[in-house]
Amino acid sequence: MQKLAKDLYVEAGYVGVTVGALLTPDGFVCLDTPTHPVDARRWRQKLAQLSNKPVLFIVNLDHHRDRVLGNQWFEAPVIAHESTFERVRLLPELFKNGQAEVGTDAELATDLAGVRIVPPQLTFAEKRTLRLGEREVYLSHHPGSAPGAIWVEFPQEGVVFTGDTVVNGVPPLLQDSNIDQWLEALALLHRVRFPAKTIIPGRGAPMDKEALKPVEDFLRLVRRKAESLVRAKKTRADAAATAESLLDSFTVPAALREHYTRRLRAGMEYLYDSLTASEAA
Repeated sequence: MQKLAKDLYVEAGYVGVTVGALLTPDGFVCLDTPTHPVDARRWRQKLAQLSNKPVLFIVNLDHHRDRVLGNQWFEAPVIAHESTFERVRLLPELFKNGQAEVGTDAELATDLAGVRIVPPQLTFAEKRTLRLGEREVYLSHHPGSAPGAIWVEFPQEGVVFTGDTVVNGVPPLLQDSNIDQWLEALALLHRVRFPAKTIIPGRGAPMDKEALKPVEDFLRLVRRKAESLVRAKKTRADAAATAESLLDSFTVPAALREHYTRRLRAGMEYLYDSLTASEAA
């Protein structure tokens, strides 16, 4: 666990997503939750070492399953974008039917039998401010990586939690994405006037603005590949076959290579389908 500022913490060591926590006079605000039950218990133990105060809220930064499955272990109201609510409420039916979100870190879990989905109870459309004692936390909608993607900003500390708008060292999830909106969100982070200097990605360790360029370059690369395949009348299978070469943009452990290949394969199929549908329209 790394201390970012007074009472503000991040943990990037769990399988799946990067999580954070703010300690307020009344309790904790958790920024996403670990996917695996064992990691959720460890995270709760770390928080308990800081304070015996309760978890007041969980903020989910998007709907990706490995970001929301751990909600059940923290017994607190969940705050998220209204689009995230719409997608999370469908998860029990998808689990019942055995449908997997291909390529997400949730695939690595072997201990999620009987999972209880906790959907958001508090939602917003564009912006929401949490007033917690003398502290204000700003939530804002930035679609691109997901329809309901949000950021959590701490302007005084110069910190922003971006969810999957930014990833560090691993392939991003491309399903349900809009590449144009995604690049617009990254451009906003780049602006000199944007208050945050420390960026907490949805996956991976904290970074600065200089580290945004590889994410932008990769998104432009996958967009070019998908567009060229559609123009050349190639097939969906051809789009999926680009996953191996795309993964070469990252240095990942050999044990996880097939996992990330599946993630990119599913993402390229999604982009291909989206472009094909747009052309048909």
